[in-house]
Amino acid sequence: MNKLKLFIILISLTISGCERSESNEKNKSNFNGGFWIEDYITNLNFPWSFTWLPNGDLLVTERLGKIKLIRNGKFINYIKNVPNVMSSSPFDGLLDIKIDPDFLNNSLIYLSYTKGTTTNRIGVVYRAKLENNSLINGKEIYNTSPPAPTGGPNITKLQFLKDKSLVFAVGSSGQHAYNMVQRLDGDIGKIIRINTDGSIPEDNPIKINKPESKPGLWATGLRSVGGLALDDNNQLWAVDMGPQGGDELNIIEPGGNHGFPLVSWGFDYSGRALSEKQTAIGFIDPIISWSPSISPFGLAYYNSNIFPNWKGDFFIGVLGEQTIIRIKVKDKKVIQQENIIPDLNERIRSIEVGPDGFIYASTDSSNGKIIRLRPGKPEKNELERVSKPFPMPINSSITERLKLHGVMQNEETMLALREKYDPKKAEFLYNDKCSSCHSLKAKDGNILGPHLESIAGRRSGSLTNYKYSQAMELSNQTSLIWDSRSITAFLTNPNGIFPGTKMIAEPLNFKDAILISKFLTKKKDTE
Repeated sequence: MNKLKLFIILISLTISGCERSESNEKNKSNFNGGFWIEDYITNLNFPWSFTWLPNGDLLVTERLGKIKLIRNGKFINYIKNVPNVMSSSPFDGLLDIKIDPDFLNNSLIYLSYTKGTTTNRIGVVYRAKLENNSLINGKEIYNTSPPAPTGGPNITKLQFLKDKSLVFAVGSSGQHAYNMVQRLDGDIGKIIRINTDGSIPEDNPIKINKPESKPGLWATGLRSVGGLALDDNNQLWAVDMGPQGGDELNIIEPGGNHGFPLVSWGFDYSGRALSEKQTAIGFIDPIISWSPSISPFGLAYYNSNIFPNWKGDFFIGVLGEQTIIRIKVKDKKVIQQENIIPDLNERIRSIEVGPDGFIYASTDSSNGKIIRLRPGKPEKNELERVSKPFPMPINSSITERLKLHGVMQNEETMLALREKYDPKKAEFLYNDKCSSCHSLKAKDGNILGPHLESIAGRRSGSLTNYKYSQAMELSNQTSLIWDSRSITAFLTNPNGIFPGTKMIAEPLNFKDAILISKFLTKKKDTE
């Protein structure tokens, strides 16, 4: 595989949904007869999420680990004593923020963030009291387990339910951990429900129906939930980002299984369909599924009167087309879908309805901002605040567009994937790290572990002449296909994708694991 192709695949894996049609060369203003778009606050560094305090101030999380206090569209100061976060990839860092339903009485605030390392990533829900612009008495009230391998998102969004319990989504951590989604002994691909002190509600349906499951599980079968919202009936909705196709808008049913990856319209990054089924008994169908992908991230339910024609509609951020879409649903069917900002050219990360009834959205960029949709047209003194499309050169490549948005990063995993393949070093590492337990040829027999002949494309736990440990026994619901990515993930974090595996070798660093996985799958770079 040449370097260019490898790099494009890498981008597809790490920055899902960056493709968009070429933008208009004209730098036209974003307003029309119905609404206009205002730059509410600019010069933010990878803003992820935001929430309002009762006095109208806005708290904004920046993914690299800061919280900014915004008042009337102006930066006031930073919130102090924010916990340290791990932000080595675009999926890690300081993510969501919510205030307690009883904030006026307890001043509590909740964060989600990532800690650990790139190959041992732990999602955290953190609670602290906000006092004098500082977080005090902070406590981690939930940690995801097992620690996830490198790859996709971790805890993405938080949402309080009507009963004041807290739910949050845990991402699937990339294609190599899809087998964990349908397992009930881990958090990957689940929605979790906890009390505000971190304890587990006794009425969680999965806990009641399957007591052996990990405490806290509330719904399963999801890949990468990028938005949660409650409607007027207190029904929880979610947008779920598929791999290549299979993006979904879902009504989340407590105790329900939403199917991923067993029932999906998506394809993995090799082009292979994830499932032969797109609907099946026992799984909950989405309200709508998008194929090809739009990469939805951010979800808001509109229940204000500022835009009366939009009342009851959903607003979804779109990473792929870098826009916002409006969706009207009736009787669990989408009856209208509208791209309301076709020339924004900004990667939307979060959408919220403000206390003023305006619609707010954050843009994911090293020069990010929060925009808001306002009815009518701007007054003369507001013209300078009208948001303009992000200038994007015509015929620009994926790489160029990402660099312009400031989302390219040189975390260790990306650097390792770009390195030229060294077959001699790869073979040496294999002999040093693996050959004492595994043979390369089936005819040579097994020393301790299963043979590795033709491992690429083989399903885990499928060798008929080998007795696997219980953690890796073949199951149509919890097995995976071995490829370069899944082998790498396993070598760096075996218990991350197969909890309870009996593999006795120490986890490898990412660079060494990449070389061994390429050696085994024969995916060598060619000049």
